[in-house]
Amino acid sequence: MSEDYAVYGEVRDKAHGVTKPRIYTPPLRKLDKTTSNGFAVIAFAELILHVHLYPWQCWLLIHALELLEDGSYRFRRIIVLVARQNGKTTVMGVLAAWWLFIDSSKHPDKVPPVKFLVVGAAQTLDNAKGPYETVKTWCNPAPATEEESELACADLQPFVQRISNVNGEEGIICRSKAKYVVRAANNIRSKSAARAIFDELREQHTEDGWNSVSQITKAVWSSQLWGISNAGDHRSVVLKKQVDKGRRLVEDWNAYVARGVDAAQRFANGEKDASFGYFEWSAEDKCELDDDEAIRQSNPSVGYGPMTLQSIKSDIDGMTEAAYRTEVLCQWVTADIIPYIDPKIWKAGEDKESAIPVEGRVVLAVDTSADRTTTYVAAAGHRADGLPHVELIARRDGMLWVPAYLRRLRDSWPSITEVAVQSKGCPAVDFVDLLAAEGWTVHCIEGFKLGACCGRFLDRIKERKLKHLPQPAIDQQVSVAVSRRLGEVQVWDRQNSALQISGLIAQSEALYALETTESTQPKQTASAYAEHGLMIL
Repeated sequence: MSEDYAVYGEVRDKAHGVTKPRIYTPPLRKLDKTTSNGFAVIAFAELILHVHLYPWQCWLLIHALELLEDGSYRFRRIIVLVARQNGKTTVMGVLAAWWLFIDSSKHPDKVPPVKFLVVGAAQTLDNAKGPYETVKTWCNPAPATEEESELACADLQPFVQRISNVNGEEGIICRSKAKYVVRAANNIRSKSAARAIFDELREQHTEDGWNSVSQITKAVWSSQLWGISNAGDHRSVVLKKQVDKGRRLVEDWNAYVARGVDAAQRFANGEKDASFGYFEWSAEDKCELDDDEAIRQSNPSVGYGPMTLQSIKSDIDGMTEAAYRTEVLCQWVTADIIPYIDPKIWKAGEDKESAIPVEGRVVLAVDTSADRTTTYVAAAGHRADGLPHVELIARRDGMLWVPAYLRRLRDSWPSITEVAVQSKGCPAVDFVDLLAAEGWTVHCIEGFKLGACCGRFLDRIKERKLKHLPQPAIDQQVSVAVSRRLGEVQVWDRQNSALQISGLIAQSEALYALETTESTQPKQTASAYAEHGLMIL
């Protein structure tokens, strides 16, 4: 069979979407029924689920489910980009059902069904439920309505032991003990999963959820993690990192081919990451909004259902250009945000060996995100060469953990007695009286000091007179933090920064208090810093 898979209905006329993605990871060998499980999934959809997949969905399944010689999946991680409303939920639902009812029993010696867990994840539980609800509709052994009964698949219902609808514990449990559960990304911890789907990856604005989900498939034989989304924007930090890696690997492959090198062999030998699959249906950058070819390339379902070129073009006047390019053409649109701190200048102050001397003064600062979900503790002190040093020392969910954490820190290093806190107009206000009652010297940041914190921090960076450790969480906040005018000064703008920037704010407050207040530090001959270190993330 040729790579075009014309047997599955690829149509090359101008009224239909383009089946092949514009950018994709090529196969290591010819794909047929012995080298890809995609063909089996397509047959399962047709014969069992009575779902006729579009050509692009068939193409994706055939390529993404490529097999190695030992029968395991070539791709352990798969990233798919395609415009909205093209059938992502359907193809993911079909795949999840096949995993649960067929794939879970294919290799019992490697992964027995009782240990075969499929996890659906997204930024929110509702987003994660898309493919899951599709599968539940097909296999529910006890449909609640006549409509649900008509949609149910009689061939699957006998294999379901029960369906849990308990909030936070939603799941499908098969008689074989294979399971399919859905969770919000931040609520996934520790469990090993054979398969995982991360839907709407563009909505992940921090690394936390992705870091949790990406770990659960690592210890399972032939596992797969799928991330599927349309294009993102400047906030989509997780998706952007995966897209950059995928595009880079495709470029490396093409460079090998251009030089006459056997690319498949080089990748298979481990010179490049052959386990990362990348498939992107998108329009060329800077194309016209009504370009037919661009629309067909980013919307492969055009012409196979209700979506047509004309129906898509009708959205042009009703959407902003940025939204249309992101949602319809699957293009990355980076907003024209100019961060308050130039990330290049910030990077210049990075010093992996930077530290505060054991006898040095340390001022802490505490700040909490506007939604009260995350609290940061930062520290500032002077290095042996006299330059100020700042760093993030703790970042955890919520606020209640802070007093106990600070008590433990002070017990191990009694000379740390000072904490800077913004004392008006933010969640961190809650800490002011509480910490003062526990004996901390609290430096209140309010009024003109808000501008002084922001301005002094920028001045030290520009003057190359501030040092810090390489910390990705802070680097990320620097890249998106903006300021706003308050009277005659600039202050941090929490609302209009692309991400919450409380870690960066805490660093600036710690620096300000260090440089503008008198020390309350008693004399000491030894420091717990030498034993415990200051990095407590």
